[in-house]
Amino acid sequence: MMALATTAGFAQGAKNLKFNEILVTNTGSILDEYGCRSAWIEFHNDAFASANARNCFLTTNRAVLNEELSAPERIKMMYQIPSGDVATGIHGKQKMLFFADNMPKRGIFHTSFTLADSTENWIALYDANGTTLLDSVTVPALGENQSWARAKDGVGEWRIVTADNVTPAATNIVEQGEGKIAKFKRLDKRGLGMTVMCMAVVFSALAILWFLFAIIGKVFANTVSSAKKAPAQAVAPAPAANDGKADEEMAAICMALHEHFGNVHDEESDVLTIDGGESSWHMLTHTHSHPYPYN
Repeated sequence: MMALATTAGFAQGAKNLKFNEILVTNTGSILDEYGCRSAWIEFHNDAFASANARNCFLTTNRAVLNEELSAPERIKMMYQIPSGDVATGIHGKQKMLFFADNMPKRGIFHTSFTLADSTENWIALYDANGTTLLDSVTVPALGENQSWARAKDGVGEWRIVTADNVTPAATNIVEQGEGKIAKFKRLDKRGLGMTVMCMAVVFSALAILWFLFAIIGKVFANTVSSAKKAPAQAVAPAPAANDGKADEEMAAICMALHEHFGNVHDEESDVLTIDGGESSWHMLTHTHSHPYPYN
């Protein structure tokens, strides 16, 4: 059961392999591990799960489309990707590159066929059974170092890509008409516009920095000045609380002394007593049996 599940997993993974970019005439693109330049075919794993291309088939022979042919007859016209090598595995959303150089003895990534220059090429990918077509593409006649690539990895329309935007084993870059950079180069051949633009950006940045530093400096100076002036300011002492009792007591004492030395009463002792009652103030003498209030 485990073996069947593993086989089914590999088969399902292979169904996610899609042609992504093909370059036919290679005179300035990527080199193989032998330092040679040849046509190359790029696959893309369109799933997030890993896939494996082992035992799948590649071919450029349209005769395999004949449904009357048996699987063995078709397999004879195709290149089978060898098994037993971990390099045939492709992680999710990753790519794999094959060199169409008709030199399969150089390794598993070298096919048994080539691609024809200056003419149309049909390429097909078959599952390990040799009969299930996984993907196919018709590559139009291309110039040197041009490629036939999808607008987006694994999906989208196919378009011709110039040599500057060819991306073997990397994310596709497809020109959508005249790009902004190409248009800028065409309109500003001497670079005068770029120079003026750069100078404007630099001087604008300097002006903004000067304005910011001026504001920050003024705020900082005001803060320091206020901090220096704060200790020099004398704080006036708060007036002492006066509820009027001291004045009443002083008046009482003065009145008592005045009456005492003025001999107002017939007999008085020399003892003076100040009794703060409910009235504002009054004096009591101990000579008489009752006090004499003074208001």
